[in-house]
Amino acid sequence: MTRSERIERLLTAIPELSDYRLQLIDRIVRVFSLPRDYWKSKTSGLISDRVQEDFGDVLRLHHCFSREPFSKDKFEYALESVLKTDGIDAALAQRGQRGYDIRIRGENFSLKTEAAKAIRLDTIHISKFMELGGGQWGDDPADLIGLRAQFLGAVAGIQRILILRALRKGTPDYFYELVEVPKALFKKAATGRFKMMSASKQFPKPGYCYVEKEGKILYSLYFDGGGERKLQIKGLRKDLCLVHASWKFDPPTDTL
Repeated sequence: MTRSERIERLLTAIPELSDYRLQLIDRIVRVFSLPRDYWKSKTSGLISDRVQEDFGDVLRLHHCFSREPFSKDKFEYALESVLKTDGIDAALAQRGQRGYDIRIRGENFSLKTEAAKAIRLDTIHISKFMELGGGQWGDDPADLIGLRAQFLGAVAGIQRILILRALRKGTPDYFYELVEVPKALFKKAATGRFKMMSASKQFPKPGYCYVEKEGKILYSLYFDGGGERKLQIKGLRKDLCLVHASWKFDPPTDTL
C-alpha cells in the first residue's frame, strides 16, 4: 500500500468512527508530536536511523495507554517488527524455544528487560537470566560448578545479548536504553570465584560466582534457590557493555 492510499483509507474511515474511537486516534496522533530525544551510537551496526525512530514510536504508543514499563514479550515483537520494516532479516524463535529469542541476520540473540524501581544507571541487573530447574543442587558448594555449567551452556547457544532498560518511568519523562552485553564478558564466568550462602534458610542454598579482574568485581552470577530456582546477573558494569541507543520522551499529559 502506498502512503497516499493509506492516507485515503484513514480519511474514509474517520467519519464512521465513534466518539471514543476518535478520542483514541486523536490521543495517538498528539503523543507523536510531544517532545522526544532519541540517540544512537555511531558504532551500532544493529540500530539504523529508521529502526531507532520506529522503535521509539512503538515505545511512545505503548505509554499512550499504559504506565507500565515495556515488557519482554512486547520488546521481542516490536524489535522484530521494526527490523523487518527496515528490510532487516529477523525472526522470533518458536514459542517455548529455549536459548535464543530472536534471530537477526543469522545470529541468535537473547533479549532481556530491566525495569526495577531501584534500577541503577551504571550497573545492570538481570533478575532472571534463565531457570535452573535441573541438575544437582543442595547445600554442597561443589553444586555451584554444575549450575555455572548450565549458564555457560546457555551462553554457548547464543551469539549476542540485548537488554532494554527502563531507566525512568514517566517521572518526569520516560527514558529507555538498549544495551548489549558482550558474549566474551559472560564467558569469563568460567574462571569465576564461588561462594555458597550456607547460612541461608533457603534450600537449595543460594550461591554466587564472582567474575573479577584485578580484584574488582565485573559482575556476579547469583544462583537463586527460591521458588523459581533461577539465575540472576547482579552488578554488571555497564561501562563494559555497548549502549546501542536511547529514547527519552514526555508522557501524555491529558486524559481521554
